[in-house]
Amino acid sequence: MTGLGTPHHARIRGVVFDFDGTVADTLRLVISGFQEAVVSVGGPRLSNADVYAFFGPTEAGMLRRAVGDLWPEAYRVYLEAYERDHGAYDQLFDGVVDLMTSLRSRGIRIGLVTGKGRDSAEISVRRTGLGPLLEAFETGSDDGLAKAHGITRVREAWGLASTEVAYVGDTPDDMKSCLEAGVTGLGAAWAKTASVVADPRWHCFGSVADLATWLDAHIDG
Repeated sequence: MTGLGTPHHARIRGVVFDFDGTVADTLRLVISGFQEAVVSVGGPRLSNADVYAFFGPTEAGMLRRAVGDLWPEAYRVYLEAYERDHGAYDQLFDGVVDLMTSLRSRGIRIGLVTGKGRDSAEISVRRTGLGPLLEAFETGSDDGLAKAHGITRVREAWGLASTEVAYVGDTPDDMKSCLEAGVTGLGAAWAKTASVVADPRWHCFGSVADLATWLDAHIDG
């Protein structure tokens, strides 16, 4: 674990999680569904790197950029593929459910802010059984990265100060969203697809257990 310590007066009372690559190993599902959707409307077979280049908006927004006016049909194919293939991704990362359950039992608010669209996010929340653990749920924007706005909406709904909220994400953009929203950034570096790296401006953890240990020392309750 790396990063600066949280000031003694800043006790964490709410934890917000990203989804893909943070609580579930679902980035491969997003990529394969997107590739299938683009090909289905006559587009090229995209590499994984090509798909990553479209990341930021929701899947609908990504497809608008990739196939233009053909995006509605491509999006329909994407959602069908996403639901069809989700079975291999129904399990969350080891320790995530236990961590969320423990935090909830100690009075810590738990939320989800994802860049995914509402349709695919609801599929994943339903398939993984995550819903009962969540007290807030914000999805992305078709126009581009909007996680800082989602984090702020959750924090304000909870009535908490920015110093009382942490966001857990697996990419540098997730951590930059934390900085923009003024909350504590907790880098999830346990997935093979994780791209977050150590930086003095946020914390970084190699396992869910390491994150749980840090939260245990910094939560209020």
